Amino acid sequence: MNRPNEGYDLTNQVIGGYSILHRLGVGGMSEVYLAFQNSLHRHVALKVLRADFVGSEEHEQRFLQEARSVASLMHPNIVQVYDVGKFENTLYIAQEYVPGSNLNSFIQRRGALPVEEAVSILWQATSALQKAASIGLVHRDIKPDNLLLTPDGEVKVADFGLARARGKSQNLTAVGVALGTPLYMSPEQVQGLIVDSRSDLYSLGATAYHMLAGRPPFSGDTALALAMQHIQAQPVDLAQLRPDIPKELVELVHRLLKKSPEDRFGSAMELARELRSFIDNHLEGRGDKMVPFSGLVIEHQAITSSSATEELQILMKGSGSAGSSIRRNKIRSSYDGLLKGLLWFCFPLLLSCGLGYAVLKFDPFAHQSTSTAGVSRESSIQRQYALALVENNLKHWNAVSEFFPPNDPTSRNYYLKSQLQIARLRFEGEDFAAAESNLRTVIDSPYADEILRTIARIELGWIKQRGRRQPMGDEVSNEHFARAIRDMSTLVPEKQRIIRESLPPKVRAEWETIDYLNQTQPKATAQESVTGENRVN
Repeated sequence: MNRPNEGYDLTNQVIGGYSILHRLGVGGMSEVYLAFQNSLHRHVALKVLRADFVGSEEHEQRFLQEARSVASLMHPNIVQVYDVGKFENTLYIAQEYVPGSNLNSFIQRRGALPVEEAVSILWQATSALQKAASIGLVHRDIKPDNLLLTPDGEVKVADFGLARARGKSQNLTAVGVALGTPLYMSPEQVQGLIVDSRSDLYSLGATAYHMLAGRPPFSGDTALALAMQHIQAQPVDLAQLRPDIPKELVELVHRLLKKSPEDRFGSAMELARELRSFIDNHLEGRGDKMVPFSGLVIEHQAITSSSATEELQILMKGSGSAGSSIRRNKIRSSYDGLLKGLLWFCFPLLLSCGLGYAVLKFDPFAHQSTSTAGVSRESSIQRQYALALVENNLKHWNAVSEFFPPNDPTSRNYYLKSQLQIARLRFEGEDFAAAESNLRTVIDSPYADEILRTIARIELGWIKQRGRRQPMGDEVSNEHFARAIRDMSTLVPEKQRIIRESLPPKVRAEWETIDYLNQTQPKATAQESVTGENRVN
């Protein structure tokens, strides 16, 4: 069978006794089809190595590794592999087809999950990881997309494609396959260190946080930003986002998210014991049972490639100095060294990921001069802006508008985004008046888009409150938050998400508390709490 290119659809073909019905999705290395196994009269998910990788020994080994990894794993919460084979030039894996949805899609439709549903999912996923760990297998890519849900409440852990037995060679990572998903990767996996089952527990903790909070514990516009969050930042306290969650469950999730593996649970078995105790004490023993998922839509399971993950791999493998600087994890060397490598190895990706709103780490060692002496003029404003992202100091941000004056739509857009970054640097340096001036430039500009203007309003409210040491609830700071609340209510959910995830962590924590209180208090009280909103510019 000839397959001319990766876009060739195998629908209606018969491969090794499997009649292909239609394509479910395309990933970095493979395509997945819904197929019918003619011999046993059952539906299967047929994963096929993409045509452009056929003939590559390294890619074929990586593809088959998933089947080998899961072959000995017979467990009700793990997607079963039925068969592996090669038909003409087509390498395939036949595995259990799970009618339902993945956890990520479920959360997108439902939002943060009730405690009982979340604990049921966590319990079943823990059981699967306990089985994998019993044969020394580390999944390496636990995330909501890889937890499949059935309408009757069953959870299946999928995609052991990155799984590897402890101590096995890591040579196959050199073929360019994603090393995991940055939103849920453990600090040790981000840094390219040796991982064990406790790394999977961290990823499961990040997934549990996402279930209960309605969003992942960390966010960022690029794999680099996410990597630094996992290594250095602390997630917003789950109790702050969900006051209804019992303290014991909050502590359990945050323990899973500890930076050091030694501070997490020692094994999935230990986690299961803690979950068992919580279930008995708070859920009357129900949390280990399958809970039918309300509102679950049966959809075809698809796979997608993660460009953010691939970018992270480039960062880790593309430059020796970049990788080693992360592992050293020193304030100056880890951040500056990694970012300097980023400009040259991932420049095209930088510009495509919406970095205008990115939260950058303040560098206390940088000389915060407002001059642009020593800053090179790049060939385009896009490259000038990317250089400023890398260096992240005032002179490089000021150079954006000095070298490319804001006299056309493109340059005005970059100018306003640079003003936001300058405001953040000045706030970190406690130059609150100057930071306020930069933010007002954004707010007052007729060229600022609604996302940028709302971000600036929220950060101005933060400066008014924190910069002047004013208490929570002060009328001056509240008027800015109030206007932002009103503006946010007019935006579609995707834009609201971008705004929330673009805020610096401390600002975001404060904003989410205010937003939560605004949504939960009686309407009349909420209106009284936004005194003076009409006075905001």
